[in-house]
Amino acid sequence: MPDNGRVLVLGSGAAGTSAARSLSDSGWSVAVVERDKVGGTCLWHGCMPKKALATSAHALRLTVDAEQFGIDCDSTTYDWPAVLAWKWHAQETYAGDQESLLESRGIELLRGSARFVGADAVVVDGETHVFDRAVIATGSEPVLPDIPGIELADTSADALGYAVPPTQLLIVGGGFVGLEFAGIYASFGSRVTVVASGDRPLSAADPDIVAVAVRHLDRLGVRFVTGQRVTALSGQPGSITAVSSAGSQDPPMGPFDRVLMATGRRPAVSTLDLDAAGVELDARGRLVVNAAGRTTNDRIWAAGDAAGGLMQTPVASYEGRTVAASIATGNDVPFDTTAVPTTTFTVPHLAQVGMTESAAAAAGIAYRIASTPFEFLGAAIIDDERDGLIKLIFAKDDGRLLGAHIAGPTASDLIYALALAVRYAHTAQDLQEVLGIHPSYCEAINWTAFG
Repeated sequence: MPDNGRVLVLGSGAAGTSAARSLSDSGWSVAVVERDKVGGTCLWHGCMPKKALATSAHALRLTVDAEQFGIDCDSTTYDWPAVLAWKWHAQETYAGDQESLLESRGIELLRGSARFVGADAVVVDGETHVFDRAVIATGSEPVLPDIPGIELADTSADALGYAVPPTQLLIVGGGFVGLEFAGIYASFGSRVTVVASGDRPLSAADPDIVAVAVRHLDRLGVRFVTGQRVTALSGQPGSITAVSSAGSQDPPMGPFDRVLMATGRRPAVSTLDLDAAGVELDARGRLVVNAAGRTTNDRIWAAGDAAGGLMQTPVASYEGRTVAASIATGNDVPFDTTAVPTTTFTVPHLAQVGMTESAAAAAGIAYRIASTPFEFLGAAIIDDERDGLIKLIFAKDDGRLLGAHIAGPTASDLIYALALAVRYAHTAQDLQEVLGIHPSYCEAINWTAFG
């Protein structure tokens, strides 16, 4: 295969490895720069270890409730070091040998931090590397508010490896990260308080499915404080108090063993010296890119979290492949993230795709709602998971599915079929004609389509 030129890929997460593999396969000389473990945030500091902890938490909840299923458990205790060992086993098994996977494709691995020193060159730990094309795939980093005492707070990466579950845990932020950790640590007995700045957690999600999670988490002892922000932390590690935006109206919250800041993420590009490469940032500090991820330097693209779009692992992989196609063909291939499904792995899983009611109303689309609670669903009765919901939004004019929202144990799997339906404009009649398995949760999709 001919050598089409040299590409430097900054970052070895989902976006970076997808771009690197595709470009190597199409005849480019590719080097990947990585300053941390090869595999990126999702693999080592995000989705995989967090989901492994969530699975252990779910197993513990099943043990606690086993008696109603006729199972007599002698103990409902847990071994936290063994839980952490399972987390490591799961993510390392999934990872395999990341370095060898790159090597097998002929991809060079450069260890260290990269910064641009020109329009076509970067320095990695003192050594200059010239490129014909480059891909910024450096992922994202936590956003920590600039408040007094912020040094006492943890990030999500810290929360994946607590030496022991906190007795009292404050989670600042009502987004998906906050609710996922709330479900994990409440299951292990932590008394969890979640502070959300909006009037409810997960403010961008459908309120009806969020209400299901709030009920479940409340039963686990999670306390929600809404409409407030944490403005200061004080104390010392292991005994931290928090002041909220309510100020003198309320006493400080705490003390807490741990405070987890789950206040969002931003593209991790601040150390790249982008000015040297002629790569511009917008007013929010995000890369200026076109629809295909090309930056203001025509030689340089961005993909994944670094590009500032949907921060989801499948999206990062897709964008990495798409950027590779743009570079390989010489023609910009726009990203198409139509109908991307998402899931919050809290208690229970919350999944959605397409429009919410408020989005449809804002767009002036006439719609109708069909919903099915799990109260009389056979699978939910068998599993004792009757507090769940499927909610579908159909266009009134032609019946096409505009959006789908699910709260339930298998929501992360159910949403895939509905993402297909949204993407390809399937209708309520289409969903009526495809029968669901009985007894299973997918049966509720079929039921809802008749609603």
